[in-house]
Amino acid sequence: MAIEKMELVTVVALIDELDTVLEKCCESGCFQMEPAVTSVTSSAEGRGIRLLDGKNPYDAPLKKLAAVAASLNITPKQSDTSGCTLESAEDFENFCDRLETEIADESENRRRAMQTISERRGAVIQLNHLKGLNEEFDRIFSCKHVAVRVGKLPLDSKDKLEFYDEQFFFVPFDSDRSFCWGMYFCPVESKEIVDEIFSSMYFERIMIPDFVTGSVSEAFEKLENEIKENTAAVERAEADLEKFAKENEKDIQAAYTLLKKKCDIFELRKKAAAIKDKVYVKGFIPAKEHGRFEKLFEDTRSASVMFMPPDTDKSCTPPTILKNSWLTRPFAMLVEMYGLPDYGGFNPTTFVALTYTLMFGIMFGDLGQGFLVFLLGLFVGKKMNKAMGGIMSRVGISSMIFGTLYGSVFGFEDLLDPVYENLGIDFLPIKAFRDTNFILLTAVGIGIALIVISMLINIAIGFKEHDYERAVFGNNGIAGLIFYGSVAAGVICTMMLDIKIMSAPFIILLIVIPAICIFCRVPFAAAVKYKELRLSEDEGEKMTVGGFIVENFFEMFEYVLSYVSNTMSFLRVGGFVLSHAGMMLVVMTLSSGAAALAQPLVLILGNAFVMVMEGMIVAIQIIRLEFYEIFSRFYQGDGKPFEPVKLEFSQEQ
Repeated sequence: MAIEKMELVTVVALIDELDTVLEKCCESGCFQMEPAVTSVTSSAEGRGIRLLDGKNPYDAPLKKLAAVAASLNITPKQSDTSGCTLESAEDFENFCDRLETEIADESENRRRAMQTISERRGAVIQLNHLKGLNEEFDRIFSCKHVAVRVGKLPLDSKDKLEFYDEQFFFVPFDSDRSFCWGMYFCPVESKEIVDEIFSSMYFERIMIPDFVTGSVSEAFEKLENEIKENTAAVERAEADLEKFAKENEKDIQAAYTLLKKKCDIFELRKKAAAIKDKVYVKGFIPAKEHGRFEKLFEDTRSASVMFMPPDTDKSCTPPTILKNSWLTRPFAMLVEMYGLPDYGGFNPTTFVALTYTLMFGIMFGDLGQGFLVFLLGLFVGKKMNKAMGGIMSRVGISSMIFGTLYGSVFGFEDLLDPVYENLGIDFLPIKAFRDTNFILLTAVGIGIALIVISMLINIAIGFKEHDYERAVFGNNGIAGLIFYGSVAAGVICTMMLDIKIMSAPFIILLIVIPAICIFCRVPFAAAVKYKELRLSEDEGEKMTVGGFIVENFFEMFEYVLSYVSNTMSFLRVGGFVLSHAGMMLVVMTLSSGAAALAQPLVLILGNAFVMVMEGMIVAIQIIRLEFYEIFSRFYQGDGKPFEPVKLEFSQEQ
């Protein structure tokens, strides 16, 4: 199919209506905005052209309002803004300040209470390891001549303490598999040395907070009471905030929606340009949207819309929209994985759809399994991914068709034999292990046909773009087509059909001369284009004859090698036919060797395993054939995707 035709659109309006113009462009859903000017030079400034790249005044209030909504546990969502009277950034700023003022006391009370709870719970965790301490903390830490440290020590370090002669002693209180909790005492004048000793043994000090007083049991009771009191305070504050949120949620949602819209529209101003009191907005729309887009601006007082061909402005590249039929549209996903074609280029989606569906059916031919893939595709397309489901349903039908030709139904290879006997068709079904040579040779033949078609497409594109090196002299051009086709025909006729066509005139005219054209493609193309012989297309590049010969010899060797390897790659198409039949033969063998009650289960699990594993492998292998053996001959996926501007509501900033 083709590529959607585009139009370059320029909207001119008074600067005070810029936001209205941008809003309508977003509402259209079909306008891809481009920078009105790429840069402002001194000459442009002399003509009064300026960029509207000021700071977004709505950004700060938007972040502030998002923070307020988060503090009230309100998740912003797109809402009706008809009742919102806020307009300027200052209005939104004042709205946020009012909300913050009204919830400030309760928010601060909640914050303080939650901080207190966190601190008290942390202290409880530490005190759990000091339950053996019966003395009051105040008396212990008030000693003037004795330094006290509380913490935990690795168990293997505890036994080493007895080897030190320093004046200290360690009192353990609790232990687990790795650590021993306790405290050590030492004279104040020796604390630096003792601290160093314990530090070397990986002693981790625990700081007892100032609010922990009394004995351990008294401290526990006090901490638990404080936790309960502050938990109640948090609940009261959250209840008040929840009530406030319910009363004001509608206004907050409306304000956030309108503010997000204004913020996004202001960001688009950076792509507009102004001359005096007028602004210019430029972009692309699909040609079929011409009338609808123009109608959007009928009510705009000063706006005028101008439509031009897409290649009018060389500073911006038209985007690409693939135009496909219902049947081939899901396969656009595979094309986009490789990259979109240039605007005005070749849309390979139909070619990919046909070749992918054909090869999948050949490689995964089974009537029953193909039917399940078809049903699964319908489910996936409806519930998950429409494109993926569309591909699965189409290749499922192809698998059913080729499964019918193979006579395979869930691995039963002889199930359809009576049908063909009754119809009098003696050459069907095709048996994988009986017709192995036919299957492999057919796979190579399909590969040769697809490579030739790819070359023909490349030749057509080359002539369209006036690239004669690509169309005539390239390895995928006319010279390459004649060379590859002649070698393939010579091998087939000589080795398979016993026809002696590899005569001297055949070799010279159809193999040697095309090879010379490929070897000398650059000077020959230059002679056609510039009417003079050049070793390089680039005038600034100097190349010697020796360098030219060496470089093109290795490139020619690479081309010949790629012809052979690309053709042989299609053997995998036939190989997977044999692989599929072999795997199902294993399933049937296991089923026949199992008990009568277990045979249905073995068949079900075996078919499921083959469908999942081989289906994924086949899908990946065909993508590889498409990208490396087919696309590489004619396709350049460096097109620009179509990304229309729109107001996407999102709470993330």
